[in-house]
Amino acid sequence: MLYEKVSITPESLIITRWNKSQHFMMPMHFHDEYELIYIEKSFGTRYVGDSIKPFKEGDLVLVGSKLPHTWQNNEIFIENPATHPVRAVVIQFGLDFVSYLNRFPEFQYISNMLELAQRGITFSDKVAQRNRKALIQLPDAKYGFHRLISILTLLHNLASDKGSSLLASSSFQNIDKESSLNRITQTLDYIAQNYTQKLTLDDIASKFNMSISAFSNFFKRKTGKTVINYINELRISEACKLLSQTDKNIAEVAFECGFNNLSNFNRTFKGVTSKTPKEYRLLWSSSS
Repeated sequence: MLYEKVSITPESLIITRWNKSQHFMMPMHFHDEYELIYIEKSFGTRYVGDSIKPFKEGDLVLVGSKLPHTWQNNEIFIENPATHPVRAVVIQFGLDFVSYLNRFPEFQYISNMLELAQRGITFSDKVAQRNRKALIQLPDAKYGFHRLISILTLLHNLASDKGSSLLASSSFQNIDKESSLNRITQTLDYIAQNYTQKLTLDDIASKFNMSISAFSNFFKRKTGKTVINYINELRISEACKLLSQTDKNIAEVAFECGFNNLSNFNRTFKGVTSKTPKEYRLLWSSSS
């Protein structure tokens, strides 16, 4: 997991820019700044803390300080960049800006939202669409009073969204810069490299010289998930990619992602995505 150093310029405490690229390239990372991301054109899988969810055009998410996150595209964005480019608005603001807002009761709703953003917030499609024009105009707006007012108005509108929802679980713990290479990071990296293979709780605990009981408690405390649930979500995320990017049948996808039982795969897939593998494939076929 990477720590990203964001350069807040002297001209403003807020950075607004377009992400226009062939595909999202940043791996799982975190930074001190808050980040608002609006997806104008793209789809794939979104990781925020211990939340793993699909994202699509119109997706609008606020990520809090030091909250690990990444957006990953399906392979079609890499293979066909001309027809599947990424267009996303990224707004980043530092802790000084947040501290300034916290001084005034007039910004209480925004302050409350920023506190909740430590778990990540996804906003309703209705509110995202209503604020789309303001979002896509901000990267090209000139520094100054009117730009600041636009940003404050946008944050106020988002803070009023009654359809928003939190992403990371309540027990998920954000990662400090100093601990970015600690045991949990090494554990997550190890699981990420091996989750499509046969991987048992005993294997992982032994790897880090811990008893199964101690490791299970440690992992749950740090991520808010059991080891098995975390591995299954990674496997289902990989299955989502294969279902949307390839013509492999569902059984092939299941075994390639580490499941050795098709009925278990179908049950776990629906538990994570609320859809069957067949329904998910049809959804993303229509999106592309």
